[in-house]
Amino acid sequence: MTRRNLSSAENYHLWMVSGGICTFEGCNERLVVNTKGKLTNSGIKAHIIGHKKGAARHEYAEEFEYSDGNLEDISNLMLMCYTHSKLIDDPHTRDSFPPTLLFDMKSKHEEWVRSWTDEKKKSLAIVHKRLGPPLTTLPLTEHSPNIMLEAIESQVEFTNFSPDGWEQGKADNEKLYAKFVTRINKGKYDVAEVYAISPIPLLIHLGKLISDTVPLTVYQYDREGGFWVNKAPDKALLEDLKPTTSFTDKDSNELVVTISVSDTITDEDVHAILGENQDRYDILIENPHVKRLLYFEQVQQIQKLFKDNVEAFHRQKKYKLIHLLYSGPAGLAIELGRSINENMWPEVVVYEFKYRGAPRYQKALNI
Repeated sequence: MTRRNLSSAENYHLWMVSGGICTFEGCNERLVVNTKGKLTNSGIKAHIIGHKKGAARHEYAEEFEYSDGNLEDISNLMLMCYTHSKLIDDPHTRDSFPPTLLFDMKSKHEEWVRSWTDEKKKSLAIVHKRLGPPLTTLPLTEHSPNIMLEAIESQVEFTNFSPDGWEQGKADNEKLYAKFVTRINKGKYDVAEVYAISPIPLLIHLGKLISDTVPLTVYQYDREGGFWVNKAPDKALLEDLKPTTSFTDKDSNELVVTISVSDTITDEDVHAILGENQDRYDILIENPHVKRLLYFEQVQQIQKLFKDNVEAFHRQKKYKLIHLLYSGPAGLAIELGRSINENMWPEVVVYEFKYRGAPRYQKALNI
């Protein structure tokens, strides 16, 4: 029988309940190795009840209520260093490690991990990676106050940029959100954390969906450092964005909002798709660039300008439609989506940026 591969969420869960440490009693080897500044996963997912006939302890499968269909369940797996994973399976030593001993080892180790993680907030992670290949390892964060207990994910690469494709993307987001609500309603999480590298319209839509049931931390990927960040560990790292804003009143019942962070959204970009007859609100940081905005403090600054001012304009003008053109990082996209209140805002049309497209911005989806 073909062995089932664990999902990323299952892998994350196994890593967290093991604390990233070998589960074998008395072995405290950490299973992430740092070599010349690069982190490598050195852990082995070892079966307690072996996967196939002849494997270590497979003869106990029925006694412990395992079958071919559930031997890959994480309840039957221990995260171990290479040495101990081989020790419990080697024909010369396996008899010294019956299932009862290993299940007890697993239980005690995971209870020990819980005991020293109680001071940290328990988090549910949302992994939204729909550009490029999926993440296959636990996201690494710096200065995280949380410990991840579980992850839900949407990691099928998004390739259909047609209207039908965007609608399917929204449907996928809604399925992910339903999983999120189910997990949160279990009540064991203090916070939720989002790790995202996906098309911007999908992230804005995801942000709109995510509730405030628990506090939410949105991480952004620091490509130079190779890890995920939220708040700046040092205020000296917070580059002044120096945002400027402008509002043009064309006595229209539609509002165009442009937010230029990674690149400048030009008049030509707007006019090519919408003409020149709508009211317009522009947010522009000094020297837009893909590396200019990284930390939550900067995200918060731009999000506040967007939320507070768009709501003020809408209260005054009662817009029928808002068009949102955004050039910026994933984390801010999610926070922009969280600013959209369907009970107070009109419908929002979100546009996708394609540098080589003609025009560069094209309608993606409505929120």
